[in-house]
Amino acid sequence: MNWHRRFLVHGVFWRQFLRWAVLHVPLWLEPIVIGSWSLFFLLWGPGRRGVMRNLTAILPGSTSAGNFLRTFRVFWNYAWTITDNVRFQEQRISPDWDFVGLEHFENLQARDGGAIILTAHMGNYDLGAHIFAENSHRQIVMVRAPEIDPQTRAYEEAKHGRMLEENLKVDFSSRASELALDLLHSLQRGEIIAIQGDRVTPGISALPAKLFGKTTSVPAGPFALAMAARVPIYPIFIFRLGRRRYRLAAFAPFDVLRTRDRTEAFERAVAQWTVELERVLRDAWFQWFAFQPYSEELG
Repeated sequence: MNWHRRFLVHGVFWRQFLRWAVLHVPLWLEPIVIGSWSLFFLLWGPGRRGVMRNLTAILPGSTSAGNFLRTFRVFWNYAWTITDNVRFQEQRISPDWDFVGLEHFENLQARDGGAIILTAHMGNYDLGAHIFAENSHRQIVMVRAPEIDPQTRAYEEAKHGRMLEENLKVDFSSRASELALDLLHSLQRGEIIAIQGDRVTPGISALPAKLFGKTTSVPAGPFALAMAARVPIYPIFIFRLGRRRYRLAAFAPFDVLRTRDRTEAFERAVAQWTVELERVLRDAWFQWFAFQPYSEELG
């Protein structure tokens, strides 16, 4: 592997540098460093253009100049969330939380059987799973997409192996066929599976969907698992409100019913999911960390 790859946008250098900064930069300098970092990453052309194209669908009528400035806000929030995640892992500094839809979250906690948490690449997925595990008696399995860069992947997998709570397990979607069976068994044991349902990674089966009027795809796994295990799906999203302040928003669960027409059952369930996803993204577009166009129509 070429030595310079570690300095590319997905390279391991940036993860190592972030950890160093969390441990050594004074807290009063943190906003300045994060602001500078966010400005620097505006030079990342593919990521910047991906966010801007997504914003044209989420915010119809928005201008290129306006979306360029909005992209900085997306990068700013992303930098804060990954910083907060590393600070929690290294120093166990937990942010403040509040809840919307607390009754749905409590219902999830009180269930005897398994359940699926379906969320998106927004807010702080990793930190939310750790906080959930710390405050729950339930076993939770967090499914993550593997990192693109091999060195970064090895770094992150080793870090997750060191940092896990007793009732939190992290699995990676790169081993799709084996993982599906493992997750089904977890649900049958009454465990909770947390999966991001807004983006399809290579090698993962997908279902067609519409998002803001554009054709896209969502991972098939959560819906197939919910149907096979007969467990509900809980849409839950995490938002960053401010410096080390977050909100967890839980929405009413839905089921993927077994019918003679599986295609129709999946279409109905995907539509329920995208309705909630659209509602959230319309109000919190600056929290959606999707750095590629979500639809080929935006490419």
